[in-house]
Amino acid sequence: MMPIDILHALRTWHKMPAGELLKRLQVSRPTLMRAMQALGQQVVTRGKARRTAYAARRTVRGASRPIPLFQIDREGRGTHIANIDTIYPQGCAIEFLKAPDWPLAGEMRDGWFDGLPYFLDDMRPQGFLGRNFARQHASLLQVSSDPQHWSEDDALHTLSLLGVDQPGNYILGEPAYRRFLDHADTSQHLLREEDLAAAYPSKAQEALALGLVESSAGGEFPKFTAHRQIDGAAVQVIVKFSGADTSLGTRRWADLLVCEQLALRTLEQELGIAAARTHIYQSGGRTFFETERFDRHGALGRSAVCSWSALNAALVGLANKSWIAGAAALRAQGMIDDASESAIQRIWHYGQLIGNTDMHDGNLAFLPGLVPAPVYDMLPMLYAPVRGMELPQREFAPELPLPAEQAAWLDAARAAIAFWDNAADDERVSKAFRKVCAQNARRVRCVLASPVLGATA
Repeated sequence: MMPIDILHALRTWHKMPAGELLKRLQVSRPTLMRAMQALGQQVVTRGKARRTAYAARRTVRGASRPIPLFQIDREGRGTHIANIDTIYPQGCAIEFLKAPDWPLAGEMRDGWFDGLPYFLDDMRPQGFLGRNFARQHASLLQVSSDPQHWSEDDALHTLSLLGVDQPGNYILGEPAYRRFLDHADTSQHLLREEDLAAAYPSKAQEALALGLVESSAGGEFPKFTAHRQIDGAAVQVIVKFSGADTSLGTRRWADLLVCEQLALRTLEQELGIAAARTHIYQSGGRTFFETERFDRHGALGRSAVCSWSALNAALVGLANKSWIAGAAALRAQGMIDDASESAIQRIWHYGQLIGNTDMHDGNLAFLPGLVPAPVYDMLPMLYAPVRGMELPQREFAPELPLPAEQAAWLDAARAAIAFWDNAADDERVSKAFRKVCAQNARRVRCVLASPVLGATA
């Protein structure tokens, strides 16, 4: 059998263990080894001994060289940690030069992935900033202006050229890493408190009109990124913002941004669960909600983070289930400890009890070791305007817990009451919505007093 026949077989059958390839081709091992040697870089090999498997290399935009993967540490220093080969008909094979921060299952341990390696999935441009990024560069990169329509090759091509400030601490490809180095050599202007009154309205207008490309952190709320000086230190932030008009819808979005700050602060104070550090500013008719990025340190440092969405799809397979179900699955597999499972249970119940109807898998994340990351995007989205500005009537109806959930629910309910009380007393919130918050505090108290909860309530 000629090497070209083996290459055709691999392109047709996808990756294949050496033993299975020998059976299908009906050739001897020495014949297969000679063919593989002749094919050289056209074939990707991973695994050792009985785990050895082969795949045909796939080019991305005509390039066949492995794509280097770099990792940035908390001091801003980069390390080459892996090489990524693309294979037929889809998927990747990774050569790890350093043990990964994230758990691997099955064939992943040998470097085989059916698509983009899951711990890189959050790097895909997404949300408001991701769409702006795509629109600005679609023509140059020859990709769709909607990143949701990007193929695996589109994502790899784009990230390897321009993916400089994605979530976490990975940079894919030498061109992107050189852009990071160029940025590191430039003195970054840090916005001080006194700069914000002028700078933030300007950045908001630019984000809406042109789209900013400094980051592609996910989410649908209009936002931009900035470099700040806070307490004398360099801090990288993501800033959500409301509209600048006086409509009821805009007023509600501003209320929700204030509530998000209160929700995160209350979660930390009442339940001792880490939450993102935030600040509220009001300028130019807008409310700005500034979040300090927990995956960034100083001007250049970074650390790893991975969303539950990426972990779930790759390792668990519980799409559209609650975070509680996900935590239970991770605990059953020994991936998280009791403390982490308990924290996730309380976060979930707290979110339900403050009317957060947007607790999707992308709004929970983990740090290496599968420790829950600081909580973010926690706010009463039940009351968000629809179609941008309309305010429909929403009924807040907190539910009693199942018996197994009672302890976590009770803790979360007490914290939720504190949140609603805080929001009802905060003069940054409109009078109309403060009345809603006060009413919701009474409703949670009423449920908490239910006799079915017993004396422990």
